[in-house]
Amino acid sequence: MSLTFRNIFFIALLILIITYFLIELLHFKEKIIANEKYPNKINTNIVILTGGTNRIKDGFDIIKKFDEKSKYKIKILVSGTGKGFTKLSLQNKLGPDFDLKLIKCCVELDAISQNTYSNAKQTLKWSTRNNIKEFILITSNYHMPRSILEFKNKMPNMRILTYPIKPRKHEINNWLSSFETFSLIFYEFCKFIISNIRINVLKFDFY
Repeated sequence: MSLTFRNIFFIALLILIITYFLIELLHFKEKIIANEKYPNKINTNIVILTGGTNRIKDGFDIIKKFDEKSKYKIKILVSGTGKGFTKLSLQNKLGPDFDLKLIKCCVELDAISQNTYSNAKQTLKWSTRNNIKEFILITSNYHMPRSILEFKNKMPNMRILTYPIKPRKHEINNWLSSFETFSLIFYEFCKFIISNIRINVLKFDFY
C-alpha cells in the first residue's frame, strides 16, 4: 500500500511535533538545573511550598544563616499544609532544637492550598495582608519553573527570589538513567505546558 501525500505530510508533522516536544523537554530539564539559589545575604520573607520531600525541613535551614538580631522581623508562609497540620506539627517536624519563638511569632500556615495555582493565590493574599514586597520562594527544583510561572502571573510586581530544594531521591543531571526521575520531569513538564497555555495563550484564570 503506497503512502499518499497527505499521509506523508501527517507523518512528517507528527515527527516534527515529537522532536519539538523532546527538545523542549530537554530545555526544561536544563531550566531546572539552572535555577539560582538565593545566597542568604539579607534577611527577607519566606514562602515554602509543601508537597515534595524535604521542602519544609530543608527550607527552614535557610533561616540558620539569617542575622539573629533581625530574623524575628521576617514573615514565613508554609503553603499547602493540609488540615490538621499545626505549629506544633511543624515544631515536631523541624526537631526540638529549632527556634520555637520564630515559629510562634513569624510563621503562618496555609491549609487551603491544594496545588501550585492555589499556592500562588493564597500567597498573594498573605503578601497583601502583610504588605510584603519580596520573598524567597522555596520548593523542589523540578517544581520551581511552574511555581515561578504561577506566582509571577498572580504577583507580576513582586520580587521573588528562588531557593530550589534538591530532592534526595532524584538526580536531575542523570535523569535518563532513572525511569522514576525521567517520569517525574516528564510529568512536571506536561503540567508546566498546561499552565503556560492557560496563562499565556488562553489568558484564563480561576477565581
